[in-house]
Amino acid sequence: MKSNVNYDVIIIGAGPAGLCAAIYLKRAGITPLILEASAPGGTLNKTHKIENYPGYQDGDGSTLAFRMYSQVEALSVPFKTEKVINIEKGNDSYIVITENNKYTSNYILIATGKTPRKLEVTNADTYENKGISYCVVCDGALYKDKDVIVIGGGNSAMEAATYMSDIASCVYIINRSNVLRADEKEKDVINRKNVKVLLNKKVKEVLGDTKKITGVILDDDEKIDASAIFVCIGQEASIAYYQNLNLESDNKGIIVDNEMKTSDDNVYAAGDSVSKDLYQVVTATAEGAIAATNIIKKIRKSNS
Repeated sequence: MKSNVNYDVIIIGAGPAGLCAAIYLKRAGITPLILEASAPGGTLNKTHKIENYPGYQDGDGSTLAFRMYSQVEALSVPFKTEKVINIEKGNDSYIVITENNKYTSNYILIATGKTPRKLEVTNADTYENKGISYCVVCDGALYKDKDVIVIGGGNSAMEAATYMSDIASCVYIINRSNVLRADEKEKDVINRKNVKVLLNKKVKEVLGDTKKITGVILDDDEKIDASAIFVCIGQEASIAYYQNLNLESDNKGIIVDNEMKTSDDNVYAAGDSVSKDLYQVVTATAEGAIAATNIIKKIRKSNS
């Protein structure tokens, strides 16, 4: 493992918040390092359509992610595809440890967002990637002309149902409450002929033949035949790698102040990793800009 490559700022996560922060930092003459475990863009890459981001109409998430990353790339911001596994606090800096390297930095910006909340029912683990999916854009095309299930009642569930209703034979929307939480426009999908909504229902067991799923059993013992289950029941923050920092948090994420500063003075957080009420691309980019601006102020003050 290589060690101690030093950067003024390390941004962990290349979603909208991290990419926006990188732009602001670089344009201020500060070159950050971006560490990202997968592709730039985060959950944008799994979003079928974005209609509420200003100046971006009728486009998909992966295209917006590509444009954001292209802007960062044009500024020559260092980007490494490495998974962060730990952050250690030194006397006057932080050591960010990935699977292959160690990096030191005076400032950290956590922008890793969240990961999909898992379906926790009988046999769900057995059929992970064998019909159970958390990304309709990634896997939806595999189930053309099949019957599929979408679990959830929020915007992401309705987006998944909309996407699959153009591909699948029948789409079952299963929601545990009697109300769909999605925006009214997103709920238009329930009026499509091949979409069936089941309210006040929960999946109790996933059925399959060991190689692929064949359906589910609901909590009232009703059986539904299906070739795929798309799980859209929310997301959870990935906290393992920064637990050593003992950052204040709640059940929504990291607690930050108006400057996006955490309980550790030189650690900032932005995007879906923080505790807030609205999780959107537009709020993530704004928070990335706010975090970067305040880091810039601190760096300039310490250098004066």
